Amino acid sequence: MKSAYTYRTAQGVWINDMRNRAFPNRQWPCVELDERSLEDLKASIRLQAASGFDSLTVFGLLTASSWSPDIRRTVPHARCRQVRTILEEAHQCGLKLLYGLGVYSWGFDRIIAHDPQVRGPNPHAMCGSQSASQRWMEKVVDYLLEEFRFDGFHLEASDQGRCTCPDCFPESNTAYYSRINAQTAAYIRKIDPGARLMVNMCGYLPAGETIPEREWPHLQQLGRQLDFLIDAGHASFYIPPTQQRQFIRQLPCAYGSSGGFWVYPPQRWNRRRWFLPYTHRTGSHLEKLYAAGGRAVEYYMGPAYNPGVELNIAFGGRKLCDIDRDNRDILLEVVETLYAPADAKTGENLAQFFEEAEDAFFASFDPHKLPDGKSRGELHLTPLFGTHPGPAHYLQVMEPAVRRAYGRRLKELLPILDRLEPRIGSRARARRIATCIDSVLEDIARVSA
Repeated sequence: MKSAYTYRTAQGVWINDMRNRAFPNRQWPCVELDERSLEDLKASIRLQAASGFDSLTVFGLLTASSWSPDIRRTVPHARCRQVRTILEEAHQCGLKLLYGLGVYSWGFDRIIAHDPQVRGPNPHAMCGSQSASQRWMEKVVDYLLEEFRFDGFHLEASDQGRCTCPDCFPESNTAYYSRINAQTAAYIRKIDPGARLMVNMCGYLPAGETIPEREWPHLQQLGRQLDFLIDAGHASFYIPPTQQRQFIRQLPCAYGSSGGFWVYPPQRWNRRRWFLPYTHRTGSHLEKLYAAGGRAVEYYMGPAYNPGVELNIAFGGRKLCDIDRDNRDILLEVVETLYAPADAKTGENLAQFFEEAEDAFFASFDPHKLPDGKSRGELHLTPLFGTHPGPAHYLQVMEPAVRRAYGRRLKELLPILDRLEPRIGSRARARRIATCIDSVLEDIARVSA
């Protein structure tokens, strides 16, 4: 019998993170939905299902930060129809669709301005000590469950901060966020006992900090209401790896991480402007997590039009379905599926090409390290906020010598790709790889200048 993860969730994050052409000049998070967005989202869903994922979680399906005090008047009818189309596509492909739901934040700005009972020092988060806050939360849940057939919820309470009024302030972050997440999860369970429920701890603590063992009971209490709990960061950094086994044994639900390496896509960039395959490092992370007892992953997606992203998605889903399978074997299968090489030798050479591209980036650079040596758990290629494409931040933070070495290794790969391309069935994908590498080299030159 294959050793597989119980929960294999594709993490869309925000809806347009999966869009194959970025919306220009839009502030993050952009939650517009047009026909291109719909088609790209449906294509991503089909790739996820074919790769072995069992569910998709995504934020921004209905709103970002603007639930109206009249909840049912918030979302236009046309947008509701679009969301039902996405639901239908997911169900036809055998995927559950989990609604990304902000708990007391990410959606309540207008309600906070409207209702002084829930208003605290943070204009983006309802007060966690007021029963009125939970009533507003329940109104949103009621609407979502009555109007749509969502299969579950990704609950997230912390990345907009919390209430720090005198009543809330004495609680630690872990206690506070776990309590309001648990309250919301318990309400959903009462209304829909079969809903799949998860919490992502993103923002529970500042980057690099860990949750002390004395505070684990808060997470254990939360876990009684969940199917699985996702530790924020590529390496589950809120629970140190040395303590994972102990923590998992005490947790009433499944435990997991974001799947190895999390590259947040540029919000306003051309989708062929970076190239970061990372299959072997993902495979290694998933093996270690499974060995520790982890049985859930929320695996980051991104725009599949980028060949590195597409490869990572196809690889990750297969690895989650058979954790003992050799990483190279999976990569060879993905190469065969996506690129249709003319023969086995071409497939092996193309797999080696992707491995060398991965090593070129990671050879001398750890993108997860902060200046103080702590992990931040994710890599942003460009600044998240703004209305312009922004610089290649991930290249800017490299030491100049490391950046030059990365560029040299990429240049060495281009002639290899040229030799392979005539024997690749999917020539368009091969050409996209070349475009991506050329774009990275241009950015390296620009940053270095």
